[in-house]
Amino acid sequence: MDVVDAGNAVVDAGTNNGSAAMSVVSNSVSTSVFVLAVVLMIVGVILCIIILLQSKRSAGLGAVSAASSADTYWSRNKGNSMEGALERYTKIGGALFMIIAFIINLLS
Repeated sequence: MDVVDAGNAVVDAGTNNGSAAMSVVSNSVSTSVFVLAVVLMIVGVILCIIILLQSKRSAGLGAVSAASSADTYWSRNKGNSMEGALERYTKIGGALFMIIAFIINLLS
């Protein structure tokens, strides 16, 4: 009786009751979880870098006053600037991070 270790599943080569197919599925799932975990780590590092590149927003009590909420040229065109791009990339990276983490949780 030959026993083959295929990742997390152990297959008995002496019997042919479909456990070999289960081993292949288990091995491919563990491979996909590993690949997704590597992608999750890369996205996490990139997300940390993007967050650290953003400028500090220390409005304090000045944000409460009506003078700071005026419609200025900078506030209207903020999305076209580097700060707006970093904010957009942070939202995309955060959503991607959560989706990949959810998929890894479902697969494992």
